[in-house]
Amino acid sequence: MNTSSLFATDLDGTLIRSDGSFSYEDLNSLRRLGESGCTVVLASGRSPFSLERCLAGRKLPVDWYVLSSGAGILNPEGAVHISHSLSENETLEIHRAFTALGIEDISIQSPFPYTHRLNWIPGNHGKDFITRLDLYRGHSRKIDSACISASEVIGFVAPEYAEDTIARLHDVLGRRFSIIRATSPLDNTTVWVEVFPHGVSKASGCEYIRRELGINRENTSAIGNDWNDIHMLDWAAVSFVVENTPEELSSRYTRVPSNDDHGVMTAAGIWLEMIS
Repeated sequence: MNTSSLFATDLDGTLIRSDGSFSYEDLNSLRRLGESGCTVVLASGRSPFSLERCLAGRKLPVDWYVLSSGAGILNPEGAVHISHSLSENETLEIHRAFTALGIEDISIQSPFPYTHRLNWIPGNHGKDFITRLDLYRGHSRKIDSACISASEVIGFVAPEYAEDTIARLHDVLGRRFSIIRATSPLDNTTVWVEVFPHGVSKASGCEYIRRELGINRENTSAIGNDWNDIHMLDWAAVSFVVENTPEELSSRYTRVPSNDDHGVMTAAGIWLEMIS
């Protein structure tokens, strides 16, 4: 593939509108980027299973997929190109770190590409966690021990405890893992503190693709809307956030209209002019 630039877009809250639909204008802008020779990357926290369920047979005009927040990469043919996982002992260590903080809502995701398979130990669970269990009924499994291989371990916490939880995890786990904050797409309030193998993020996935295709760093752009996009937005040479981004983040990047008002189209149009 002869490419000279890269444009990465988040999915939920960015490319998908609030009602769960896609804007023709947004998708057409991605097609135009592709026709110009720009590599288009979808970078999402969703698993391949969740993405397929979301698309319901539709094909997005993108070339590469960075999924499960960087735990895996699908190439243009849809095959698994990269997969990262935690060892059994690492998963157990992370799980113990969460429980030591009094967190019982802990989801252990199976290795990529089966990251929709949820493993959990029964406890006193909150509403967002139970909602997620119901959503993945048939794909979740009660376990007795957290000593299993995984793509990531997720702790569910109230937003007012998120920063403290992340700081204390860093104290306990050091810098041996990648700790990423994400807002629950279920209640849009609960914070999912996601712990991945060291270095894993949307940014690392995009960087792998950039190197694979020989694209210069100055020819990279990204758009997102939430905390789990920060690494990717800081990685890209030119970054955009949609209007519906939390205020703490939006001031750091170029703001475009919301996901309900063709924000991706606006960002892609600006990027197309910059690379033309």
